[in-house]
Amino acid sequence: MAAALGLSLVSCRRDAGPIPKAEHPRPDFQRADWVNLNGEWEFRFDPQDLGIDQNWQNPRTPFDRRITVPFCWESKLSGVEDTSGQQVGWYRRSITVPAGWSGRRVWLRFDAVDWEARVWVNGRQAGAHEGGYTPFAFDITDHIKPGERATVVVRAFDPTDRELPTGKQVAFWYTFTSGIWQTVWLEARPATFLDELRLTPRNDGGTWSVEVEAVVRGPDGRAKVRFSSPDSTVTAADGEVEARSGAGEFRTSLAVASPKLWSPESPHLYDLTIEVAGEGGPADVVNTYFGLRTIGRGRYGNAAHESILLNGKPVYLRGALDQSFNPEGIHTAPSDEFLRRDMELAKSFGLNCLRIHIKPDEPRRLYWADKLGLLIMQDMPNTWEYSDRARQAWESTMRGAIARDRNHPSIFAWVLFNETWGIGNNHEYKLRPDIQQWVKTVFAEVKKTDPSRLVEDNSADKYDHVVTDINSWHFYIDDYEKARAHINEVVEKTFPGSAFNFAPGHRQDTAPLINSEYGAVSAGGGDRDISWGFRYLTNLLRRHAKIQGYIYTELTDVEFEHNGFVNYDRSHKEFGYEAFVDGMKVADLQGEDFVGFDTPPAIVAAPGADIEIPVWVSHFSEREGEIMLRPALVGVDDLGRDIKVELDSRPVTWERYRVTPQRPLEATLPKDRSFAGALTMELRDAAGKRIAANFVNVVAHRAEPRPAAGLPQQDVEMLGPRRVVLRKSPLGIHAARWTGIGSPARLARRIDSPKYFILGSGTIEYRFNVPKEVLDARPVRLGLLAELSTRARDEKVDWPQQVTPLDYPQTDGRKFPGTVNTYINGHPLDPVQLADDPADARGLLSHRAAFHHGSFGYLMRGELLVDGADGFLEHLRRQPVIRLVFEIPPGQAGRGLSVYGARSGRYPVDPTIILETEREIQPAK
Repeated sequence: MAAALGLSLVSCRRDAGPIPKAEHPRPDFQRADWVNLNGEWEFRFDPQDLGIDQNWQNPRTPFDRRITVPFCWESKLSGVEDTSGQQVGWYRRSITVPAGWSGRRVWLRFDAVDWEARVWVNGRQAGAHEGGYTPFAFDITDHIKPGERATVVVRAFDPTDRELPTGKQVAFWYTFTSGIWQTVWLEARPATFLDELRLTPRNDGGTWSVEVEAVVRGPDGRAKVRFSSPDSTVTAADGEVEARSGAGEFRTSLAVASPKLWSPESPHLYDLTIEVAGEGGPADVVNTYFGLRTIGRGRYGNAAHESILLNGKPVYLRGALDQSFNPEGIHTAPSDEFLRRDMELAKSFGLNCLRIHIKPDEPRRLYWADKLGLLIMQDMPNTWEYSDRARQAWESTMRGAIARDRNHPSIFAWVLFNETWGIGNNHEYKLRPDIQQWVKTVFAEVKKTDPSRLVEDNSADKYDHVVTDINSWHFYIDDYEKARAHINEVVEKTFPGSAFNFAPGHRQDTAPLINSEYGAVSAGGGDRDISWGFRYLTNLLRRHAKIQGYIYTELTDVEFEHNGFVNYDRSHKEFGYEAFVDGMKVADLQGEDFVGFDTPPAIVAAPGADIEIPVWVSHFSEREGEIMLRPALVGVDDLGRDIKVELDSRPVTWERYRVTPQRPLEATLPKDRSFAGALTMELRDAAGKRIAANFVNVVAHRAEPRPAAGLPQQDVEMLGPRRVVLRKSPLGIHAARWTGIGSPARLARRIDSPKYFILGSGTIEYRFNVPKEVLDARPVRLGLLAELSTRARDEKVDWPQQVTPLDYPQTDGRKFPGTVNTYINGHPLDPVQLADDPADARGLLSHRAAFHHGSFGYLMRGELLVDGADGFLEHLRRQPVIRLVFEIPPGQAGRGLSVYGARSGRYPVDPTIILETEREIQPAK
């Protein structure tokens, strides 16, 4: 039969290496006796769906390949990596139930199979399940004997149907996840066992307890139940439960003395053991944990608006969208350490919250959120169409996800829908009262099922809430003035009774206002820098006391979407903030306390001008004592000189849970010089520790000579009696000889932000005219200033399957280095190593120009001693022209070159020649 089908018979080896994801998948519901079934399984696709009719569940049916469980067949880690759209896959492996399990029931457990699973043991069907995100288990005791080998076969069917909850597993979003994608394991249970557990922390006037609801299943009769903790401050409880029709429910409350509350800053967890003993049988022992915390909403103190309350106090949500994809396992994390690192990454960026996006995630991701301290908004996966079938599938998934995850202290809110996907896309939802009524119905069901958390009906991008605990909205705007006006409008229109942000016929109550998605780079916005937009948009949001938190899009890049704090592979991006504030990180913009400004992200003034910056402080920490605001003016002038002026520090005035204006910051810019830099601001505590930092970029330009049309002419500036500066726009090239592609025509139309770049290898030549009076004073030294970088094509794009005209990847660990040779009238200077083609906050002039966002170069300095350059002065007298040539050698083909001007990149510097003379330069007659 195998030969007839063109298949080779394979066996599943048990020596293929360590078991992937070997740890217990459910630390929140863990029995001691279990066997991990992850690893190598036999596998076979079924493109014509013939397997059932041809009896592939028979253990002797040939399978033609292997797959590594628990990774979906589209993923690299599965070893299959098939993204062709296969819908049916068959899995098989042999198992052995430990002999010591005799006398107990054997359960085969699956944490998730997308979408439909049918399971056979030794050729007999053990059960079937529908639902790609929810766990299921089958009692296979009657199919297998302890100590003997048996064969498990799984048929997975994933239609990626628009009427089924898929989330972003659709063609216009990300790679699908099909088949087994979470851990599979065997588990031993007594006949009477704990089936469900609900733990709800309570605070009754300062007395803390955890309310327990346990569902016991097994033969009818009485069972003893015991709850205990190794922590002596948790009161133990004993009781009995009577099972009728196979189930019984037990409720109790465990008091906790000297409570240690769970919070992102102090995520204390209490261990808990539950023992259930039926009549005459062994006890079922389940280990779990809980955190003491309460979640609510309400006005705090004399605030005019509601806040989200954690343990009775306002908490400002500093969150990011967490789509929880990765390039190796797609939906499935490669390892438990990977899950932990993701949570640690979030904490390192100053976040206290993640919104797990349209995906009930692996339970161990939630475990690490519990353990490390991150608040979680948990989305439900959406369908893409609305129908009776879609409703039923969505409701089943929602109930299964909440039942599995409701004991995690990290989860503070359930989000039912996202942007009306699946409930009336493209504004249809606003016109469908029937769909709105269904949403109200499931909202009420979730509130009844879990009254201890907040519930959001729909994370709204079309202003269409109907009933919600959280009044959220989305925006993606890459323009400061538009973003400022938009946020102001949202704040002004948010008040009880307002019709804003709600579907027709519905009005706001007092639900707290948060932003639940924002960014300057949207999903299709290209592979480019986020440091600029993230900073000014976050600053705009925190300026308003009414806004109680935000969810930035996003924690990590995902495939073609490049707006994460880190790349898709979790490698770090460079933000460049430390160029303005020593050691500044993203976390300095995402603390409980925040210092902000009320200006555009970059202000422009004249050289020597006095500037004034309105500043304010948002205060959500428990800090006491004097806090100092330390400002400084830092930057570079057009001669490449570093400038840093420490300004007077002053104490901060603030009020907890408020935004408090401060006295404006004032500074004077360098006189008669172009300048690019920042007015920085830091909050420091009494010990001098920085608790927040921010900055406003400041730009000043000297007047530049411009002809009536065309490019700027050469700029000549006297610097004292024996120095002259000659400047040229980078677009003012004399000649270019290049084996590559350049864009001078396009750039010539952007004289306001000149940058000349060419791909490939070759030379660019600039010519500077030397005034006669300078020659008469006899030049003795020549200095060169220029801002240069390499120029990549698509080599730095992280997802080459999809490129856009906006791509200019943010600086990261993947560099694009090159060497540039420089010649002045044929005399070589030392070669310069260019480290990269970078783009981040340091490229403030490019950001301000909104061209090649954040791109910048390295300040090149060169020197030529005229007397030491053979024939240089004689040649200059015959032809008073300095020829500056930049060369990318042919051996570096593809490295390219970018030449920045005074209004692009990082430095306010055009290609510049500085001549020093032996004698004083006499004014021209």
